[in-house]
Amino acid sequence: MSNVKFGDYKPQEDPKDTLQYVYYTREGEYLGGIAGSAKIFTTTKEKYDQAVAAKNWESLNVDANMVKYDGKALSHSDFRYIAYIVSHESGNADIKELRCVAFTSRNRAVSTKKTWRSLLASGYSSVPNKKELPDKNDEKSKLARYAVLDVCFGVKDITDGAEFWDGTDFLAWGNSETNPYNKLGQNKFDEYKFVEIPKAVYDDFVAANGTSARYKDKGNHDANTDQGTHEHLKKKVKKPVLGADGKQVNGADGKPQFKEVEVADRIKYAIPSADFQDQQYWTSGNFYYETNVKTTNGISATITAGKSIFWKLTPNRLTAVTAK
Repeated sequence: MSNVKFGDYKPQEDPKDTLQYVYYTREGEYLGGIAGSAKIFTTTKEKYDQAVAAKNWESLNVDANMVKYDGKALSHSDFRYIAYIVSHESGNADIKELRCVAFTSRNRAVSTKKTWRSLLASGYSSVPNKKELPDKNDEKSKLARYAVLDVCFGVKDITDGAEFWDGTDFLAWGNSETNPYNKLGQNKFDEYKFVEIPKAVYDDFVAANGTSARYKDKGNHDANTDQGTHEHLKKKVKKPVLGADGKQVNGADGKPQFKEVEVADRIKYAIPSADFQDQQYWTSGNFYYETNVKTTNGISATITAGKSIFWKLTPNRLTAVTAK
């Protein structure tokens, strides 16, 4: 055996990724790269500028900085699509609200076993004309990307597992006002077996939404079945005066004649609606409303941000039954 020689063993390293992809700062600022890339990386502007000058992308393509979803690289296209919906589901350039929307939609995608993009492409999001967020660095776009990156990099979920959210309409319609679609109340009261809101969350929600809200009057309320205290506001408009032949009538001066008439304009709802002022739902110190809907889960509010409230699904109430 003394004549046997063994070669030096050198473990093979993974090949370095030298391709150029797309790069953002961790705070959502777009730095540059190849649009439509299969991978995205985060880095600093300084490191990106150095890589551009040296034409060396290997230094930026670090696995720990790759943007991933469900353990796989998130494509540039999917990232921009998700960020667009998150941006447009939020009111202002408010990182808290953007994070809440991002985490909540991700949670729902996981629970329904859908991809994040496919969920947001569905009726779950009411954003019209859905598309990818352009790589521009206005404040809201940067913050929307920042929120999505928080989800991808495993930042703690500030919504505590929320899967849905509602806006001002929840407070304005409750379960006692005929809504603009001529149905009674907000849909959550028809879908879950209870609705609960911790007092602190409720107070923040009300404070963010003011004392009233107005919605376009579609003219479809039936006066005989209309419920609640909302007001139907009208506006005056000028309409042409028509003759028996259906043609517009001209005056003595030869000019077309018009008349002023009142038409439906907006429906004004007080905030909050009567349900939220009824003390029978506050006996525990928190808002708790049994709907009598026969289903597995109720919803419990976990947080508010902007003018929205975020809901966690739960089979049992999470707030105390009696006041402390």
